[in-house]
Amino acid sequence: MAVPQALDGAMSSSSSRSLSLDAEGWRSTWSRPPDLPAQAALAVAIVLIASSLTRRGTRWVASWLDFAAIAQPARRHRFLTVVAFAAAFLSLGYIAFYLRGGPRAVDAPIYFLQGRALSHGQWSWAAGQPTASFRGSGLLLTPPDRLAGIFPPGFPLLLASGFLVGAPMLVGPLVAAAVVIATWWLARELALGTGESPRRAEGAACVAAGLSIVCAALRYHTADTLPHGAAAGAVATAMASALRGRRLDRAGDGRPLIFAASGLALGMLVATEPRSAVAVGAILLGLSIGCRQRIRSIGWAAAAAIPGVIVLLAANRAAGGRAFASPAAYFVLAGRAPSGFSTADAIARTIDRLRAHVFDVANFEPLALLPLVALFGRRRASPSVWWAPALIVGQLLVYAPVASDVVGPGAGASILADVLPIDHALIALALVRVFPNALGRAATALLGFAIGGFAVHGAYAHDRLATSDIGRPHFEPDVPRDGSVSTGLLFFDDDAGFELAHDPGVAANRGLEAVRLRGDDHDRLIFDWLGRPPTHRYITSATGRSTVPSWSPGAASDFWRFESESEWLVSAAGGSAEAQAFAVPTCVSGGRAVVLTPAASAMASVRIELPMPRESITRKGHSWIVTPRVIERSTGAAGELTLVTKSAGPTLAHWSWSDDVQTPDCRDLSPQVVDVASDVDRYWLVLQARRGAVALDRTTLQAR
Repeated sequence: MAVPQALDGAMSSSSSRSLSLDAEGWRSTWSRPPDLPAQAALAVAIVLIASSLTRRGTRWVASWLDFAAIAQPARRHRFLTVVAFAAAFLSLGYIAFYLRGGPRAVDAPIYFLQGRALSHGQWSWAAGQPTASFRGSGLLLTPPDRLAGIFPPGFPLLLASGFLVGAPMLVGPLVAAAVVIATWWLARELALGTGESPRRAEGAACVAAGLSIVCAALRYHTADTLPHGAAAGAVATAMASALRGRRLDRAGDGRPLIFAASGLALGMLVATEPRSAVAVGAILLGLSIGCRQRIRSIGWAAAAAIPGVIVLLAANRAAGGRAFASPAAYFVLAGRAPSGFSTADAIARTIDRLRAHVFDVANFEPLALLPLVALFGRRRASPSVWWAPALIVGQLLVYAPVASDVVGPGAGASILADVLPIDHALIALALVRVFPNALGRAATALLGFAIGGFAVHGAYAHDRLATSDIGRPHFEPDVPRDGSVSTGLLFFDDDAGFELAHDPGVAANRGLEAVRLRGDDHDRLIFDWLGRPPTHRYITSATGRSTVPSWSPGAASDFWRFESESEWLVSAAGGSAEAQAFAVPTCVSGGRAVVLTPAASAMASVRIELPMPRESITRKGHSWIVTPRVIERSTGAAGELTLVTKSAGPTLAHWSWSDDVQTPDCRDLSPQVVDVASDVDRYWLVLQARRGAVALDRTTLQAR
């Protein structure tokens, strides 16, 4: 999904958050191994390639790995156990060496926070007061105080299980183990469906499992807290079970119930990556229609997919109030994410994704072309084999309109990580067809080249990921623990650190409560609201270890300044709203403001929370002098600002202005006295714009 990356540009500098990498395909770095994992990989690659030159060497490798005669059921179970463990172990190693112990991608902290909330049984959660201190990119606010992550719930549900046992980072490696087994099954069914013998199909399955293990892109996607590894497992399982059901049906042993496994996997994919489920659903429907008992097959698949659909709809309703509108859609409607469709742009994006995907498949671009042998080789491809590339093409088509700047090795190809098991199964099938009598030697050489490609080529992209940004997660639990900080408030300068540390189930008086540093009186307000607990600030550094020094949000005062951009993200109607940086005019408080732009000649409006200081609700009543500041930029726009208690509440104050100045400047609107009730802890500013964009800089409160 592209939404959080688009939002991130408005929230913080790209230099501090972006982990986007560009592998540049075949033209990227080729050199000596850059790190210890790459050096170890090179040694293994040399051994494998050298052993593949002779039959005795290949037998020695197989004997050493105890993979000989794996067609026997007892050996098969041992083989699957070993490869599953190997994949999980390598993903754990990736976490330790390249991710430096925790989530690193821009989207990963949002998934992490959603998983933590779900471990408490919360689709959405109540934000503290003021809500600006508990909001970050990728979090949707439903007024007055409900927060939810914008991502589908499938992968956060898996993370929740990890939080329940105190080890959320173990979820990815366990997913890696499942992906390898699913890939093995998929390759076996694909080979059997195309007429290969059981023994050769078993060989193809083992080759595909090996490719899954050495695929560095899968190690990344099953290490970071991202959904693509889980989606890849769901895609492989759905495809494999559907191919098995179709194969048995054609053999006269129809078992429509097998399609229930496809439906379960499809349901999980719906709850994890809904757009990916479109292409997979279409392929499953095609495979089901080809069965003799097509009605029962489709029925079982559809019925089994229902739980996943229900989970997605329930999460949507909890986040935004509408079951059939995803939380991310609210950002698109508000104009905060790239929208619109250009055929030329879609084609360019698709080409870039394919280029990056070729790099991701097996760490060595030429190996990704082997599926063409299975499709267009001398032996005519069985019609069954075409379902696999059709799924890859379908994935490209459904994502063509999505303008995303995805993170990780093979930048731009994360959406195609979902179909990596399909690629591995096709490569394995091609190897079986090209080397029917020397599969062992061919497979050994193939894995050697894949591992060697990582060592001297692909490792550079992963090394850049390891050293990018600040070189480690934006929050490390050991930092406050080593500083003997266990209770109170912990302020974070960025969204990523806050989202990794925040626990909706922990209050400041019972543990360490993470809050977002805003740089205005939102910080002082939450400090007062929580009874002035011990307060620290989490400071990151790209050159040294993070620290948690004591910090004070400011001395008591009867003057309060609330920056409008601190309330980001805000909900706009009839236009777009964004937090913009201003170099001119220099009078802009904090250098940023909320800019509201109407669509065409329509009127746009946005609601911005205005929290009330504690003294106003501890008395029977209180009066404040409210002074908003706007930025006039010669846009010719007409702006209005209204202070209300709630959406349908009475108007407490009203301002209007015309942006017709000759030179951009700041303008303090006329101060107005507002009497606030003792039982109201927040009000709302409704900003409206006509005929052009208007900008609200800040609002100040002065005790009367």
